[in-house]
Amino acid sequence: MAFEMALALIDGAPTSPLHSDLHRWHGALLFDIGSTSEAEAFFRRGLETSQFIRYAIGIARAQACLARVAQRRGDFAAARRQYDDASLNAVASGDHALFAHVELDLGSISAVMGDVEDASQRFRLSMRALSEAGDDAGVACALDHLAQLHAQRGRLDDARAAVSEGLAIADRLGVALLRQRLATTAAEIACTAGDVDECDAASNRALSIASRRGDRLGRAHALRLRARVEARRGATEKAIASLENARALAAQGEDLLMGARVLVEYGDALAARGEMLRARTAWEQAAAAYARLGMPPEAIAVGRRLSPPA
Repeated sequence: MAFEMALALIDGAPTSPLHSDLHRWHGALLFDIGSTSEAEAFFRRGLETSQFIRYAIGIARAQACLARVAQRRGDFAAARRQYDDASLNAVASGDHALFAHVELDLGSISAVMGDVEDASQRFRLSMRALSEAGDDAGVACALDHLAQLHAQRGRLDDARAAVSEGLAIADRLGVALLRQRLATTAAEIACTAGDVDECDAASNRALSIASRRGDRLGRAHALRLRARVEARRGATEKAIASLENARALAAQGEDLLMGARVLVEYGDALAARGEMLRARTAWEQAAAAYARLGMPPEAIAVGRRLSPPA
């Protein structure tokens, strides 16, 4: 509402950088709570306005925002193309902070696709650039990505240290979104380490923040982690309920990768309850989603559930 009021107060046709920025800022708020299609509409308006008035930095920033939409929807090829365009325009415009954020986003795609060396290089380059630019929130975000990568490599002590450093920054800045994301990563690390109690505590912290913020995808991620705790404690019914909620939220937020991950664990929970037909349906849907994402190893892993060795 505040952004709509601000736009209404600007006289004349949308021919100023402020028009573009307001559309993009409004879109970013919507994107961060999982309202993906609504956010995309504002990002496109911001891009159109920037192109019309030849606002170079605005074009680069809108391109980066639209790339994040494509990434969330699982179109990694389109996301990379848009990130590359945004990166080139950011450099041409002298927006070094945007260049660093784009490197972070590109690194996150590399991490998902299993290219940990490229992801590590991009994350560290981004963190250095953001630190030099005085973007503390960006540094905390980079630390969160590094923590996830450390966990992916099995370096749990390094992962915990990165989360701790990031949380210190998030607490100092008072940014709820950063606290939420870092709590989620802490829960992932605890789960990987087999620390059920810490996973429970951290996922509950993340869920509480996400619920207050109205963040669909933040809630989905936290509920997925809560379901792991419930499953390990033998509360299969609760785990299934949590995963059903997470699945619905991931679909609403248009997050294809999150949806695929939830479906795998949903199938596992159903199988634990003896509902093999429903479990197979969930696994088949997950395998199809991973195939769309271009992630053959994950699709093969799910396929093993569908065709277990004799």
